[in-house]
Amino acid sequence: MAHINPDDAKRRLRQEARQAREGADPQGRAAADKALARAVAAGAAFNAASMVLAYYSAGSEVDTHGLIAEALRCGKTVALPRCRRGERAMDWHIIASLDDAAPGYCGIPEPADDPLTRIDPSVFTADTLALVPGLLFDARGFRLGYGGGYYDRFLAQFPGVALGLARKGQLVESLAALGALDAFDRPVNLLATEQGVRATG
Repeated sequence: MAHINPDDAKRRLRQEARQAREGADPQGRAAADKALARAVAAGAAFNAASMVLAYYSAGSEVDTHGLIAEALRCGKTVALPRCRRGERAMDWHIIASLDDAAPGYCGIPEPADDPLTRIDPSVFTADTLALVPGLLFDARGFRLGYGGGYYDRFLAQFPGVALGLARKGQLVESLAALGALDAFDRPVNLLATEQGVRATG
């Protein structure tokens, strides 16, 4: 059997997954995202977390705006990532509302580079919840991201609960079997779809 280069496999899968996600019916996407958000908000990981590390969804991504609003309503500390381009790393900044983000890296809304809102990663604990985006997820919790490596670097050091957000059409059985897994990839602990939240692995 010929060796599959993970980079080549990932590039091909990213293109296919983006096309599939963007080609899905917008009403169906919105309905799935509402069901997913309800499942996350009702789940133990969300309710146990005093801090939620979210992402500002854009385009055809799973919508996180409702979950961010719910976390803020519940009095949780909510933070969004700001990319450090040269290092392919992320800093997390506390927000009071979605209005605290403005277009940044690749046009994705980011919080301002304010040292007063930046979180020291040492405060992350076992019950800190990180909402993780991806194009595809597999049964073991591995994800196909956008190619920057930002989340894999973050997850390698994160002590809390990583929760991947995906619609059921973004699930595959095994990224390894598709040749799209390498040594730097990090899995999430939980996976949420419109059908509910489940542990991975």
